[in-house]
Amino acid sequence: MPTYAILGASGFTGRSILTLLLKDPENRINVYVRSKSKLLSLFPGLEENKSVRIFDGRLDDIPLIASCISPDVNTVFCVLGLNENLPGIRIAQDGAQAIVAALCYPNPEGRAKKPPRVIFLSSASINPRIAAKEPPFILGFIKRALSYAYEDLALAEAYLRLHESWLNVTFVTPGGLVEDEQKGHVLSLDHSQTFLSYPDLAAAMIEIAESNGYEWMGVGVLPKGKNVKIEWKAPAQMARGLVWHYLPWIGWAAKHLGLF
Repeated sequence: MPTYAILGASGFTGRSILTLLLKDPENRINVYVRSKSKLLSLFPGLEENKSVRIFDGRLDDIPLIASCISPDVNTVFCVLGLNENLPGIRIAQDGAQAIVAALCYPNPEGRAKKPPRVIFLSSASINPRIAAKEPPFILGFIKRALSYAYEDLALAEAYLRLHESWLNVTFVTPGGLVEDEQKGHVLSLDHSQTFLSYPDLAAAMIEIAESNGYEWMGVGVLPKGKNVKIEWKAPAQMARGLVWHYLPWIGWAAKHLGLF
């Protein structure tokens, strides 16, 4: 029976992955969250589910992360992220470094000979094959509006690629995301599409996990449905991101005041 680990299970993508995996009682699922109470408010009764183990605490608690992702885990879904362009953001880098450190951490229970596969959530805008198809003006606008978040993702990917000799990582690179129902998805090495629902992204990541391909590739996801919702909050998010790109001290103030 497969065993999965989800890093960031209370976020939109993480909770969608968990919801889909829970549909099969044969799945064994380890979930990492910073707040157990938040997770249980989203999934009442989850603590009583014998197929789920919950790990809550700090991401830099390497023994905790090691217990979550090894030794019997087959696939790690790393879906840590923040939907704001805050200066100094490094949650993707912290996630990448925690995975590598945890897989190198001594485990008295023993460790599987082969490390788990890592499915790492990234973005279409830093996937060279997909980004090359965007009009330069639009791509430049998006990259400025999410400059710090994309830098964090790019540095996380670069760090993971330093360990290419022994790790197996796939970078999933969707376009803009929206809260909507699952309507079907298509994987692509050349395209992503805005907007894509979180459940469709989750299903795509599970499909990749169950496949034998896409090692060290960036994989885009397109919706099959033609009536995917539009995320009307996106323009305001982009506007904030541009302000914080050009006036980073405002972003720092918002971060330290706990506004995001």
